[in-house]
Amino acid sequence: MLQFILCNLWGLLAGALLGWLASWLLGRGRLAASTIAAAPGIDYAAAKAAGFVVSGPDNLEIIEGVGPKIAHLLRSNGVGTFALLAAASQSALKDILKKGGPAYDIANPETWPEQAGLAAQNRWQDLRNLMERLDAGVRR
Repeated sequence: MLQFILCNLWGLLAGALLGWLASWLLGRGRLAASTIAAAPGIDYAAAKAAGFVVSGPDNLEIIEGVGPKIAHLLRSNGVGTFALLAAASQSALKDILKKGGPAYDIANPETWPEQAGLAAQNRWQDLRNLMERLDAGVRR
């Protein structure tokens, strides 16, 4: 009987410890996500006023001509922020697109650095005005 009680006590203690650990880890995840959402630098109110839905501090998908796949390709090649995209040369961007394969041949990064520069500077209305003159990221 004593062995049964001790076994159950250890099980209860282990369960409580695992529950606390899981709660602590999940709490850290929420903290990290809220820290990212409130990262300084992006004026979310100004972005929203200009008609943008910004989901993170450097949401490259906002750039006209950059979809989720191209954004992933850029990030995996070291261009993960508006500032880095703004500083990237056309040849560097074209090289990254070539690494992605023939599916990316249609993409034209001509205005991506300009757009990213405006986003990095919180010039959201200027970015909106520029985008109105673009078609798939290329000037009409």
